[in-house]
Formats: sequence, C-alpha cells, structure tokens
Amino acid sequence: VGYIVMKDPSTGARTNLLRIRGAGVVGAYHRLIDDKLVKILHGRNKKVFAWTVDDEVSMQKMLYELVDAIVTGNSTLLQRLMQDVGTQCLEEGFSLSA
Repeated sequence: VGYIVMKDPSTGARTNLLRIRGAGVVGAYHRLIDDKLVKILHGRNKKVFAWTVDDEVSMQKMLYELVDAIVTGNSTLLQRLMQDVGTQCLEEGFSLSA
C-alpha cells in the first residue's frame, strides 16, 4: 500500500506526509524531496519513491538524498549516472556493498 505526496497547484499546500499509517511506500514529486522529508518517512519505515525525474541534475540530487526508487522516463541517463556515482565512490575508497 502506498500513497502520493504532491503540492496542490491551486493552493500550494503539500499533502500530508504521514496520512496512511499502514502504507509502506510514499511516492513524492521529486522537487518536494529533501533530506528532512526522507528522514521523516524513513523514520516511519516508509520507502520513498521520487517521481518523475528525467533530468541529470534532479537524478543526482535524488541519489544523494537516498531515495529508495527513482521513477523516470529516461532510464538510460539514470543508469549512466548511477554507474558514474558508483565509480566515484569506489575511487574515493567507499564500499558499495552493505
């Protein structure tokens, strides 16, 4: 079970982050996602899915915000960016295994 978090275009109000207690997934419009949002949702054991992320700058931001999934129409760009970030981590001495 999951739900969507977005901003109402007519009022500018963001929908409630924690409105469905039993939901395990929250799909959030990527421009609303920051470290505070991710921390709150992860603290409630919810996965954060960012949508729809189609440009490189936004993809990189979502990777650094530690979202659980990125919904995109440009999977080739996302895969390349993930490989580049992974290579950079390894070059800087960080392990990618848990």
